[in-house]
Amino acid sequence: MITEKRPAPPPSGEGEPKTCPECSGRGWTDNLCVMDEHEYRCSYCDGKGFGAGGKECYACHGTGRIEVRKTEKVVCPLCHGAGVYPVPGSMTASEFAFHPSHTRR
Repeated sequence: MITEKRPAPPPSGEGEPKTCPECSGRGWTDNLCVMDEHEYRCSYCDGKGFGAGGKECYACHGTGRIEVRKTEKVVCPLCHGAGVYPVPGSMTASEFAFHPSHTRR
């Protein structure tokens, strides 16, 4: 299993706030998951497994099925949505980088 090495954050309350190393200052991270019904008919070849001219479909590689994944934005577990770490005690929620009530991009 390969894991990404990230810089160790300073203990909370020490040092000047810097861009959060976990979320790169966004305040959120991507949570990728496979949908419950994780396989659907391939929309490129309509589930046939081959395209025009009888060539194997490039999207499903001839299976006729594709896996559907869902991406959700979740609050950063390190900075809790602030975008900086350590989070200054004087920082208000309206100053945080992640605003779950805003329209998702």
